[in-house]
Amino acid sequence: MIKINELNCDLKNSVITMGTFDGVHLGHQKLIKEVVKRAKKNKTKSVVITYEKHPLETLNLVTYPYILTEKKDKELLIKQLGVDCIVYLKFNKEMAEMSPEAFLENVLIKHINPKEIVFGYDTHFGKGRSGDYNFLKLKEKKYSYKSDIIQPFKIDGEIVSSSIIRKLIKLGKVKSAEKLLGRPYNLSGIVVHGKAIGRKIGFPTINISQKIRYKLNPKTGVYVTKVYAKGKSFLSVTSIGKSPTLKDSLSNNIETHILDVDEDFYNEKVKLEFIDFIRNEMKFDSVDKLIKAISNDIQYAREFYE
Repeated sequence: MIKINELNCDLKNSVITMGTFDGVHLGHQKLIKEVVKRAKKNKTKSVVITYEKHPLETLNLVTYPYILTEKKDKELLIKQLGVDCIVYLKFNKEMAEMSPEAFLENVLIKHINPKEIVFGYDTHFGKGRSGDYNFLKLKEKKYSYKSDIIQPFKIDGEIVSSSIIRKLIKLGKVKSAEKLLGRPYNLSGIVVHGKAIGRKIGFPTINISQKIRYKLNPKTGVYVTKVYAKGKSFLSVTSIGKSPTLKDSLSNNIETHILDVDEDFYNEKVKLEFIDFIRNEMKFDSVDKLIKAISNDIQYAREFYE
């Protein structure tokens, strides 16, 4: 039910927070930084409790594209904020049916016994998400901890949340998503062989195959992107879609043209950052019109960084 990511991590009397933390966006960062700050002040450990799999996967019994941050990336981002320990909960049917008090007593107190619990404004636990900060406050004396709540982080008067970021990604509004994440939205994968159609029309592409099938991808269209591979970064233009003019695939593909580079990237692990949306995917009347559109896409990408 519970898995400590670091060996020999002393959790007792620590300062903890808990949540899914999908995206590790600016709101999550505010909360986690506060936990780290309080732990250092109290000369104890800072602990982030999260889930091995998104709770929605257990509750809905289905996997579908919704994850903003893959597990390894999420862990790295959390550790970069100065967190001492990450604890993973195995969210299963048994945990989903726990009352708030059963969860508090049998999971948080029994396994961790924190000195302080710091919650985000929208953190819930227990069956039906019925446990919240008010419940924690009521149980302070019984379980000998202090609790506090961190108010939401806002940009332009709007609360930063994972659900809003997902909506932006689905709409292709990657610049707006970056503002809330504090970094460009990205995905990762392995470069695989394609049909080399792009090379035949003068625009060779790398075809990226994702390992994480439930990672949320931006909507179909063409984007200014950056590719990270071979220890370097490359300016690029990426198309997500079915390539209706040339092949009209049955499913969406991720095809990236790296500007001013003609190297072999096959079997390389790559990270792809989405910088700006250029245009929607469309079917052109001729290959010449497609070539013209791609040329315009590349010019847009160059001007974006001038």
